[in-house]
Parts: sequence; structure tokens; C-alpha cells
Amino acid sequence: MGSYIRAAGLNGFEELVRSYGKDPTNIFDRIGLIPSVIREPNSLIDHDKYINLLELAAIVCNEECFGLKLGAKQSIQTIGLIGVYMSKQTDIAKALLVAQKYIYSHAESFVFQINEVSDKLCELDVVRQNTQNIDRAQKSQLSICLICNILKDLIGPKWRPEKVRLKQNPSPQSKKLLTQVLGCPVEFNTKKNAIYFSTVYLSYKPHYFEDNLVNQLIVQQLENENSTCTHDDIFLIESSMKMLLATADCSMANVALCVGQHPKKVQRQLKNEGTTYRDLLEEVRKKEAVRIINTGDVSLTDVAFQLGYAELSVFSRQFKSWFGITPTEWKDSSKVLVT
Repeated sequence: MGSYIRAAGLNGFEELVRSYGKDPTNIFDRIGLIPSVIREPNSLIDHDKYINLLELAAIVCNEECFGLKLGAKQSIQTIGLIGVYMSKQTDIAKALLVAQKYIYSHAESFVFQINEVSDKLCELDVVRQNTQNIDRAQKSQLSICLICNILKDLIGPKWRPEKVRLKQNPSPQSKKLLTQVLGCPVEFNTKKNAIYFSTVYLSYKPHYFEDNLVNQLIVQQLENENSTCTHDDIFLIESSMKMLLATADCSMANVALCVGQHPKKVQRQLKNEGTTYRDLLEEVRKKEAVRIINTGDVSLTDVAFQLGYAELSVFSRQFKSWFGITPTEWKDSSKVLVT
């Protein structure tokens, strides 16, 4: 199973894509993401799909600095309650330690280190952004820009990085824009993605969140954790199962990725509905088996494969356990069975 990132990491995405005259829904479809999932900040998205979405958007919009522009639309609110907890620390050094400890709850595979390279200069080194640890330009731009915005939110208008290093080597026009937006000199084609800033900032006291914003984030988190399953949720889970059946990997983890939830939450929702993942999957398979066979134009071997069975014999035995007759007998019969 891959790693997750909260959908809040795409705040501003649809608006930015539309500003280029493009339809974000088409981009979501090409990556295999559901728009309604993206719009719920605490939904969980497969991290690889998230990165591929950013790269595809950059191509569709013909914008080499798409990640930078998206990051510029985000703030400390993007990381939710982690940001609140950071703002409650006594100084920026402790706030950064909080981020290091809890950032996994926003983006599981994201790792950064804080190093004092001298008495006056501190380095925030983005060590890993995805499970493969492969540098992707748009994600790198977004991460660096978002981190700078978070530090600006915590420190205030005095914040200014000394320099930024990026592994990518974009066009001269993009280099100019990156330097302008990040507000400091930027070195390109380096061996790391990192932000350098004065060690003086480490002793600064973070700015607090406004109480109403804190309450909003807390309520949002509680509603996400304690929400019960609706008929729309069940429909979305069933739809995801149908989509994944033919892949032969219709696991709870993969279905959870499709609906943008943690597997434990899917399990809890199904329990509230009086069913289990296994029982619902079997029910979906039964309905799909009847639907596909009744079309009349599909071989039973293909039906088996479409339902995730490696062999026709296994499907046939399962079908007979459901309906008391084999799929061949069903197909040959003129009867229409209602499940």
C-alpha cells in the first residue's frame, strides 16, 4: 500500500487550473481521482497520484511553475491541527520539532531535517517527498513554497529566507519567477531541496492562530473522525469496488484510497451499517456477475476475470454457492433471477 497525503494539500488546485482556461475535472479523471474527495480537506489521497496530478496539471496548463503557484495559495492552515500545535510552542525551534514529529499525519512520506550549518545559518533540508524518493519538480516547488509560507505565518513580516536550493533546473523565465515568489536568491541544479534562514528566527515566539480558526479546524477534524456512513458513502465504496474488481487487487486499502479515507474509517463506517468489507464485496460481486452475464455477449472466462477471479473454475464454484446453479446453467436458462 502506498502512502497518503491529506486532500488539503491540493487547496487552490481547481481555481489555479481554471485560471489557465482548463477543466480540473478532466485532469482528475486522467489520474483516477474523484473531485468530491479532493474537496474534503481531511480526505486521504494516494501520494503517488497526488504527485502525478501536479505534474500532469503543469503539462496541461503549460506552466513550468505550477507547483510554485499552487504553494503560493496555501498557508499554515493547509496542515490543519499540526499548524495550530506549532503556533502554541514557545519558540520556532520547538515548532519545527512539532512539525517533524507529526507531519506524517498530513503527508506520510514527507521527511525534513533541521541543521545548523553555522552559528548564523540554519538549513531546512527536504530529505524525502515520496516513497520512491524521486525528485518531482512540481511537488518540490510546492513544498518549498508552502514551508516558506508556514514560517511566514509563524514568524510574521520579518521572515525572509537567506536562500533556497533546488534540484531542478528550469527555464530562465521560471528561475526568475521562483526567485521572485520565494523572495530570496535561488540556486538551481543542486543536490538537495532546502531552505536556508537565519538562526535568529529559531528563538522567535510563534504567532498564535485566532481562536475561531482553531475551533473551526478542531470541529472539522472531529467531524471527519466521527462521521457515520451515509448512503452516498456506501454507493461510493461499492462503485470503487466495481472499478477495482478487474484489477484482482480489490483490497480494503485500495478501495479506501479511491474514496479518500483511511481503511480503518471505511471499516468503521461499514460496521455502522451492519456489514463488513468482505460481505459487501461478495454482494457487489454477486450483482456484477448477474449484470454482466445477462448482457449475453461476454464469455464466462471474461466474466470471471472482470470479477477478479484468476480461474473460471473458482468463479463457477462461487457462483453456484450463491445461486445453486452454475454460471453456464444460468446463462443457458431463460430465467431472470433477481438478487
